[in-house]
Amino acid sequence: MKVIGLTGGIASGKSTVSKEMRSLQIPVFDADEVSHQAVAKGSKGLRLVCEALGEGYLTAEGTLDRAKVSNRVFQDKAALRALEAIIHKIVWKEAEKFLAACRAKNVPLAVLDVPLLIECGWYKLVDQVWLVAISREQQIERAMQRDGMTADEVKARIGSQMPLEEKKQYADQIIDNSGTLEMTLADVHVKLDRILGE
Repeated sequence: MKVIGLTGGIASGKSTVSKEMRSLQIPVFDADEVSHQAVAKGSKGLRLVCEALGEGYLTAEGTLDRAKVSNRVFQDKAALRALEAIIHKIVWKEAEKFLAACRAKNVPLAVLDVPLLIECGWYKLVDQVWLVAISREQQIERAMQRDGMTADEVKARIGSQMPLEEKKQYADQIIDNSGTLEMTLADVHVKLDRILGE
């Protein structure tokens, strides 16, 4: 079984690519979704995060106050590292279960959709790294449209991530998502045919 690590910056179109892969019956592990579940109300992950950051990060309902956590870790690198260490450990455990299940079903290809694939070193654990890439200007425009963020907020988020040019050095395949949707999906199909044919 081949394993693709799919990654890309904010609003790059990574979700569009993973959705297309799912439509082709390729199993996709969504690290974002699992990381949300990792700190769900009453979970061990949430307890560990509160121990690391302090009790002031829960809402009145007992869920994680994501906005407050984002503000803290954006300014406090030690808090960010502590948070990531907790969540990455839980998410990787789930990723291993996902890959084991895929191998048991004898599927030819599985995808790990992980925004921080390169940053957390998981690129070493996949057969190929696929990077979805668009220009900085498009990233800002799309994130503003999609998430209702201001240009400054998007720029700050992009600035906190590994630069695209640096990510490209780790990529086996780059999916250029700066054109039409049809062009992007056609490129995905060509690259899938290639890896399945190897």
